[in-house]
Amino acid sequence: MKSALIKGCLHLVATFIRLLPKASVPWFAFLFSVLAPRLLKRDRTLIAENIDRVYHLPAQSSFSTMFQRQVFRSQALVALETFKHQLASRDLITLVGLDELRAEIERVTASGKGMIVVTAHHGSWELVASTVALASGKTFVALAKPSKLPEFTQVLDRLRRSGNTEILWTDSKNLLRDMMKTLKQGGNLGFVMDQKPEGRIGPVVEFLGQATEFVSGPAKLAARHQSAVVAIFCMRTGPWEYRIVFETVAEAAHAISDELVLTQKMATAITKAIQLYPEQWVWNYKRWRKKKLKTEIPMAKAAELNWKVPF
Repeated sequence: MKSALIKGCLHLVATFIRLLPKASVPWFAFLFSVLAPRLLKRDRTLIAENIDRVYHLPAQSSFSTMFQRQVFRSQALVALETFKHQLASRDLITLVGLDELRAEIERVTASGKGMIVVTAHHGSWELVASTVALASGKTFVALAKPSKLPEFTQVLDRLRRSGNTEILWTDSKNLLRDMMKTLKQGGNLGFVMDQKPEGRIGPVVEFLGQATEFVSGPAKLAARHQSAVVAIFCMRTGPWEYRIVFETVAEAAHAISDELVLTQKMATAITKAIQLYPEQWVWNYKRWRKKKLKTEIPMAKAAELNWKVPF
């Protein structure tokens, strides 16, 4: 009974988004940005705390208050546009930079070693999967954590499959085998890697100027298979228009065996993308401990790496 009720509610939400006129999306996003700070107090607090931590701006400052509203508005705009695009029978979103991404994917995967894609909860991460599949001409394989609601997981799985994306669920017993198989077959494997690792166990690197635990899986696979690593993001630049921002973090056959260095390079690429479009990152997430950590890579060594992003 409960499952049927949840499915019914999700069907109503999907129908509402599908029938929602495109012109009304900005109005709903504006309304959400006004109501969310009042209704979602935990999220508002987390956004304010994270802004203070990264930008050293107190919660009640005019910039912080404005930024909090921008974050909520951006989340509503991206979610409505992305899901409406996925539910529609035709493309509603214009992607800028698709040809450039297609050329880069063809170049870095020419060796047949596969490609590791890293992204973040930044802009439309759901679009990243379908965009890579479109640009590469291959089914994109991505890791995802199942929702606490199995019904919602099923809905997301159907939407992602419609965009030529296959999901490897993180609770699968065959996860490691399936990841390795994807790369050995020259496939493209994706990670949304800006959330804290399970049990907060992972390499500590610099992220947004903070010492931060990161997941180790992408670096371990990249070091073992010598696969190319590309950071890819789909950033909203206007109504129904998204820009593909990407950086090749490591070339195929890169010979980098230091997993800590690889993880730091990935975290740096994500940081630079967030700095370009700061309001589009999911700031309402408890990413850091209250007690600050120390990075495992000394700042002097990090500076020597001299990473540049051709954005």
